[in-house]
Amino acid sequence: MGNPQGLEGTFSQGIVSSIREVGSDKLLQITAPISPGSSEGPVLNAKGEVIGVSVATFRGGQNLNFAIPSNYLKALLGKSGPVKPLVQAKPVKAPRSLLGDLGGKSTEGIVGENFTYDGLSLPTGEYSFSLVNKLRDPVRDIYCLVVFYDLGGNPIDVAIHRYSSPIPGGLAKRITASVEKSVEKLNNPTPAFPYVPDPPRKPRGRVEIRVLGFRITD
Repeated sequence: MGNPQGLEGTFSQGIVSSIREVGSDKLLQITAPISPGSSEGPVLNAKGEVIGVSVATFRGGQNLNFAIPSNYLKALLGKSGPVKPLVQAKPVKAPRSLLGDLGGKSTEGIVGENFTYDGLSLPTGEYSFSLVNKLRDPVRDIYCLVVFYDLGGNPIDVAIHRYSSPIPGGLAKRITASVEKSVEKLNNPTPAFPYVPDPPRKPRGRVEIRVLGFRITD
């Protein structure tokens, strides 16, 4: 069930054609059609029970779509409390490409790199980073989470970004955004007078860029 191309409340029929392993995790391979707008929609069985959540499609073939199994959702629903435990978790590797299971292509995935602050005189903390496509195939609809830490290693803020335009295989795109100036000061306090560095500049505190998901395109 989803909203393909903005058509809300669409139901599409299909079968679970395989269970694929991606590293230590598993994905359901389904034949139910997926279009832009279908991502994050529930995958139901004949009883109307949620068995997964749609996340990706492989456009190199037909009816090669993928969903996260519902047992992962049960683990998330069983947790409670603020977001803080999530951002304090150990960094995870960038998601593997589904192509690694469908033909042995690169499995490095999409990564965020080269974070810098770009403007001292602005009222908000202007920053930028690069999204690097290490796959052979173009990707789009990239979702990523940027986590800011103070100099003591404590999380102080998060930002979620979506880049919808395609990034060709092996290339990168520079993303520009801003954060509250107070966050920048805690993450990257500027040296005292008389020396102030010219932008762009690397943060003194830690900034983590986590790629949450992306879509492989033609």
